Amino acid sequence: MRWTLKLTLFLTFMVFFNCSQEKEHILEIDGKTIGTETTSIILLKPNQDTRFDSIIEIPVIDGKFHYESKLEHPEAVSLFLTKDLGRFMPLFLENEKMNLTIYDQDEFDKNLVEGGELNAQFKAYKQSLDEKFEQRLKPLQDSLMALSDRDQYKSDQAKLLFEELREAKSQDEKVPIYRKIDGLQRSRQYLSPQAQALEDKIKPIYEEQKVFQQDYIRENPTLVSYSFLLESLIFDKETIDIQEAKKSYQILSKANPNHPYNELASNLINAIENVKIGKKFTDFSAPDLDGNAINLSDKINGKIALLDLWATWCGPCIAKSRTMVQVYNDYKDKGFTIVGVAGEFKNTDNLVKFLDKEKWEWLNLVELDRKNGIWQKYGVDGGGGGMFLVDEQGIILAKDPTAEEVRKVLETRLN
Repeated sequence: MRWTLKLTLFLTFMVFFNCSQEKEHILEIDGKTIGTETTSIILLKPNQDTRFDSIIEIPVIDGKFHYESKLEHPEAVSLFLTKDLGRFMPLFLENEKMNLTIYDQDEFDKNLVEGGELNAQFKAYKQSLDEKFEQRLKPLQDSLMALSDRDQYKSDQAKLLFEELREAKSQDEKVPIYRKIDGLQRSRQYLSPQAQALEDKIKPIYEEQKVFQQDYIRENPTLVSYSFLLESLIFDKETIDIQEAKKSYQILSKANPNHPYNELASNLINAIENVKIGKKFTDFSAPDLDGNAINLSDKINGKIALLDLWATWCGPCIAKSRTMVQVYNDYKDKGFTIVGVAGEFKNTDNLVKFLDKEKWEWLNLVELDRKNGIWQKYGVDGGGGGMFLVDEQGIILAKDPTAEEVRKVLETRLN
């Protein structure tokens, strides 16, 4: 009898102990909001899109929220108050307890995060960064904000183009205006002289910050540092020092083996390094509307080809694709082809209806729910899509060319 009682007590203890242990090793977030009527807290992982991806949305009830999850790996997220985004706060998730105090977007600097070693690391990094650079940056940033408030930030040329955008009645009319705006930015005519002078003073400080961050990554190869690398790879594609990024990746992937960020960072680096003019195109396989797997290389081999990554929900993409219809008709029998890939979500219903209406004659494949990572491989996963002109040997000739630019290449090479 005593033996039975002891066994029962032992088993009860073990059940309680295991439950307690399990509870200690899950992510638990308790939080409250102040000064905002938001109904949810959005946690966005690197490279996620609120329109399509399965994101973490935590309900806020009477100013309080709670969330639990068992994490396989620690993760870096951005905290927003709505799916429309706006201001955000970096947050690091671990299988630990956390307490958050979240203010309205206008007062996000007051947000408080308690709990989690990674959050403590980020806080210490941010304090060091601010101590070194804030006194130099803030007056310049305040001056830029004052120019913006007085509508003196953009140049007169840029203002006129944005007025044309507002008056444009279709995406077809907007496409050439976007290109003119891009031209102003490339030629340093987008900003007013006062704003450009301030930006020129800020730029070298930002460069110093990059060096400061790179040193931090080398000395602290944690997930906090990994979040810095991913942020640069995603948002600074055009200006990032890819060799420094590769060095950081080697350090971080070695220090964080088997973490999903290793594959993400590798894909992003490869896209930046390889998807550029003069490099060979990146091959992939994707299904057609009948479900048949098609290799891109099989369809463009020996031809000048335009790879068109687009989507039925992307108005600017559709407008650009429409400009290529006449070019395709003029050169489809002379060694030119177009291969479209539609980035759709959940199903292809909208795509079937759209193509039935538009009657585009070229081959269109499907990238459903990002299964093949095509947008990521081509470095355009932050937007609707992109166009890439490839020659007969598979070398990229142009990125996002206009119909006129494509026609000039074809006139030279095929006529």
